[in-house]
Order: sequence, then C-alpha cells, then structure tokens
Amino acid sequence: MTAYHAYLIILIATAGGWLTTVLFLHLLFKPYYPFKLMGFSISGILPALQPGLAKDFAAAIVKNYLSKDEIAYKLSNPVLIHQLRPEIETHVDKFLQEKLPEAFPLLSKFMGDKTLSKFKEAFLSEVELIFPVMLKSYSEKLMSEWKPQQQIEEKLNAISIPLLKEMIEKHTSRQLKLFKLYGALAGAILGIIQCLLSFIILS
Repeated sequence: MTAYHAYLIILIATAGGWLTTVLFLHLLFKPYYPFKLMGFSISGILPALQPGLAKDFAAAIVKNYLSKDEIAYKLSNPVLIHQLRPEIETHVDKFLQEKLPEAFPLLSKFMGDKTLSKFKEAFLSEVELIFPVMLKSYSEKLMSEWKPQQQIEEKLNAISIPLLKEMIEKHTSRQLKLFKLYGALAGAILGIIQCLLSFIILS
C-alpha cells in the first residue's frame, strides 16, 4: 500500500465520520412530520419519540411534584397556615370592624373591644383547625378534575419540533460543532487502523 492510498483511505474515513454525524443530526429532527414510504412510516428520531417521551415526562412530573399526596401535604402544612395567618387576620379585622356593624348594628353596640378580641381569637383558632381539612379536600377535588398528567402530556406533544431544533441549535452550537469534529476524528482513527491492518497483512 502506497502512502497515497493510505492518505486517501484516512481522508475518506474522516469525511465518512463527519458525514455520519451530520446525517445523524439531520435525522434527529427531520423529517418533522411522518410520511409513508413503501409501506413504512418515516419520521425524524425526536418526532417519532415525542409522544412516548411526553407521556413518560408527564407521568414523572406528576408522580414527583404534582401527586395528590404531595399537594395535599403542601396545602395542609402548618407552615402554610402560619404564613397565611396575617392575611386571614386582616380580613377578620375588616369583618369585625366594618361588615359586622353593617349587618348587625344592634349586636355590634353590645360588643366591646375585649369581646371582639376574644371573638377574633376564637375565630382564628377555628380557622387553623378547619383550613387544612378544607384545603386537603379541595386539593383532591382539584386533582380529579384538573388531570395534570393529561394536560402536561398534551402541552409536551404540542411543542413544535422545528422550534425545538432552532432552540437546541441556538444554545448548543459549540457542542454540535464539537460533535461533528468528534465524528471526523473517529473516522480518521478508523482509517488509520485500517491502514495499519492492511500494512500488517500485506507485509
């Protein structure tokens, strides 16, 4: 084998490695929409995998972050009630000072500040007991009607593959160039190995 043939083999192998990575990146996204060819459905890798990936991702998100138990725990957490207490207290004060005299003017005349304060504390204590139960019940009803897994799956399936391709190329342009170079390097190494094996065999 002459040096010319060796260089040619390495050059062809390098070009083949580079073209293989370019072809893979092309097939990763295109064709965007499936079409029939000799009875077979042809589409890009990501478009073909999108429905399955959307289903698995939606299930994982709901299981880990939006499960009924997780939401019920978050809503009934005493820390949340403690954080909401100032706002609840503001509304109670407004009710006692403005709404109650309007609704029951006669009753409000017999309720002094001390009585109103006791009424307020009793009401807030009752709210702290009832509120977690109500929120937990509401969360269960919300989850049964909302069906987050189905909605997340639909949103993921609705993602435009051309738009996804544009975003990936925008944020990973350097990595994609390196990927192509790695393909060319792998081809060159295979070419060198082929030349060495040919040299050993022929000698």
